[in-house]
Amino acid sequence: MRQPFSLECATVVGRELRGESSLYITAYAPDVGLARMMKKISAKKTGALPDLFDDISAEGEADSPASLKFMRGFSLIKGRGDIALDYRAFEQASLVALTVAKNGAHIEDCARLSSRLRAALDAMAQKSPPEVVRLKFMYLLARDEGYPVREDFLAKLPAAKRGLFMDIIKTPSADAVGLRARAEELLEVFLDWTYANTDIIG
Repeated sequence: MRQPFSLECATVVGRELRGESSLYITAYAPDVGLARMMKKISAKKTGALPDLFDDISAEGEADSPASLKFMRGFSLIKGRGDIALDYRAFEQASLVALTVAKNGAHIEDCARLSSRLRAALDAMAQKSPPEVVRLKFMYLLARDEGYPVREDFLAKLPAAKRGLFMDIIKTPSADAVGLRARAEELLEVFLDWTYANTDIIG
């Protein structure tokens, strides 16, 4: 027997339309982590649907807490449609969302990851350099999960790059426009280390 469910606030990190009547949504919530939901779409209804990067509340039914949830209704809490207006921002935000979708089920502190996710998406929506924002997000994710970022990754970087990396991490994203190109280079280096030395999936 299906039981009712409700999510007070969840960030959409995946969205797939299947056929003409089913929308599958993956969202991340601070209290339950990953939630996979399906919403039936009426051919006659033209109302708004949850979009990628939106914060929503939702209610419906589910066979069990871990099973696919059948969404009956939702409310938009916060939309971040401006991200889609900038290709680079959309690309990097999509990769942040994909990282959460792939790894969120294994993260114990859901509230912290949810906060990191929303902060990163907000920064990109506010036109902060997306490569800087994603580098910070990935750094915080690895550090939060207890991986030896300072002891291994930073310790092996040349001194100049190590200093630059920490400058990027410490500089507010909105003030880091001039560091965008260097952040893109360091992001690739950090991702290579992360995927080779941690359980974080790319």
